[in-house]
Amino acid sequence: MSAVRVPAIAEHTATFIFMHGLGDSGSGWKFLADDYRRRKALEHVEFVFPNAPKQKVTLNFGLEMPSWFDIISLDKIEAQEDSQGMLESVRSLRRFIDIELEKGIKPERIIIGGFSQGCTISLLTGLTSDIKLGGVVALSGFIPMRSRIANLHKEKGVELPFFVGHGTNDPVVKYEYGVYTKTVLDQLNLPVEFHEYKGLTHSAAPQELDDLLAFLNKTIPK
Repeated sequence: MSAVRVPAIAEHTATFIFMHGLGDSGSGWKFLADDYRRRKALEHVEFVFPNAPKQKVTLNFGLEMPSWFDIISLDKIEAQEDSQGMLESVRSLRRFIDIELEKGIKPERIIIGGFSQGCTISLLTGLTSDIKLGGVVALSGFIPMRSRIANLHKEKGVELPFFVGHGTNDPVVKYEYGVYTKTVLDQLNLPVEFHEYKGLTHSAAPQELDDLLAFLNKTIPK
C-alpha cells in the first residue's frame, strides 16, 4: 500500500502515521506536516499518510472510492458494519507500524491516528494492539465493534494514551459518537484527552491542530 511520507528534518526518532477519511488520500492530510514544519515543530518526526484502496461504498450508492472499509449506514453503525474490512485495514496499518519498527523506531515513539474513517481504524488498531505504541489520535470518527471492543482490548490490548477531537456541529459523524468514544475509553481506564470544538463541522480546526501538536510534543518529545 502506498503512502505520502514527509521525512524528519532532524534525526528521525519518532513517527506519526495518520489515516485519511472516506474518498480522500494521504496527500489530503499532508498540510498537517507542512503546518508543523512551518512552525519548526516536531522536526524529529517522520509523517506517514497511507492511501486507502479503492472499493465500493454502500452508503454512497455503491460508488468506488478510496475507503478503509465499507460503510452501510452512519445511523446504525454497529448493526451494519463491515468488521471484516475494518480488520483488514487494521492489518494494513500494522504493516506500516512494522516498517517503522524495522527502521529501529521504538514502539513508544510511534503515534497512529486518523480522521473519520481513518480515525475508526486507528482506534481499533490502538485498542487491540499487543505492543505499547506512543498513543492514538482520533479525529471526528467513531469507535467500532461496540459490543466486542472491551473484550478485544482485554484479550491482548495494552494501555495507550488517546487524543479524541470532535466538532459539536458534525453532520456526518455525529458529535455523540465522539462522546461515546471517550466514554468507552474511560470505562477501559485508558488515559484520554477529549477536545470538543464548538460549531465545527466534519473537518479540522486551527485550535484542534494546536491541541494535537501539544499532545504530540508530550507523547513523542524530541
